[in-house]
Amino acid sequence: MYRFLFALLIFCAVFFLATHYTEGEKLLLTLKHGRPLWVLVALGLQILFFFNLAGFYHAIYRAVGVKESWWRLLGLVTASAFVGLVTPGGALSGTALIVADAVSRGATLARAVLINLVFYLFDYGAFCIVLLGAFGYLWSSGRLTTYEEVAAVLLLAFVAGQVAVLAAAVHWPEKLIGLVQRGVRFAGTVVPPLRREAVGERAAAFITHLTEAAQWLAARPHGLGRVVGHAFMVEALGLGTLGAVFLAFTGGVSPGTLLAGYAVGVLFMIVSVTPSGIGFVEGAMTAALASLGVPPESAVLITFVYRGITVWLPFVAGIFSLRLVKRYNVVG
Repeated sequence: MYRFLFALLIFCAVFFLATHYTEGEKLLLTLKHGRPLWVLVALGLQILFFFNLAGFYHAIYRAVGVKESWWRLLGLVTASAFVGLVTPGGALSGTALIVADAVSRGATLARAVLINLVFYLFDYGAFCIVLLGAFGYLWSSGRLTTYEEVAAVLLLAFVAGQVAVLAAAVHWPEKLIGLVQRGVRFAGTVVPPLRREAVGERAAAFITHLTEAAQWLAARPHGLGRVVGHAFMVEALGLGTLGAVFLAFTGGVSPGTLLAGYAVGVLFMIVSVTPSGIGFVEGAMTAALASLGVPPESAVLITFVYRGITVWLPFVAGIFSLRLVKRYNVVG
């Protein structure tokens, strides 16, 4: 089964390469026309982005009491980004890889899920602060669109759902277990073959373990200081990468335009249904930059290069990381 999944993953990677090869070739040609120093800065900041992600997860692993080396997590997060990029499941598939790894390292499934809940809660929480500033700028300049507002509502609803699950796990575990069991019973009415009693017992056991892990973490909040720092560093490195791309190809950009363009791009990467937001981010980000006074041809160029760097670096790094993941029997 594991070998089949690994082979399927390689097939998805080959398919992605075949369908996006021309874009990658154009990216390399375009980078040659940018200011070399700032192109290198953009690439370097994106590499640091993944180093920071490894530190982000390392801080969460330590906070929840799971031992893991930073170096191995670096390979894992790049492999996770690669999986999320080339598979239809997107970020969910990449997250499943990290959950599977944590379980293989001795963590319970509930604690592995908690690791990723905490990651996305702090990651999206830090981004929401950036998004608030960006939307304030867009609103004050009269350029905030309806589709941007809808996307932001979807993101805020997702973050609120995460907060609700963790709060219920810490303070109202019995109600959370009851809610899950009612959901299982409802699913049993929709899908008759579902063994409601057995599934309900497993769901209750999972929520119990999740509650224990969440309460354990809530009793030790001092371990979350590094987590917060890494979460905000994600946004700083993302903004820095986009700013370096502007300096490489247009000579500079105003802080407000940089903030708004970055926030809109990341927002649609999160809420879109395609892996890494391909097809949605490009349109939304180009439109946002153009509406803020960036010449249309420059808006297209900046978006193309920024997205190219943030898509192709994970792809290339992930290919090598998969060898590490396969060696540790996470995927195959």
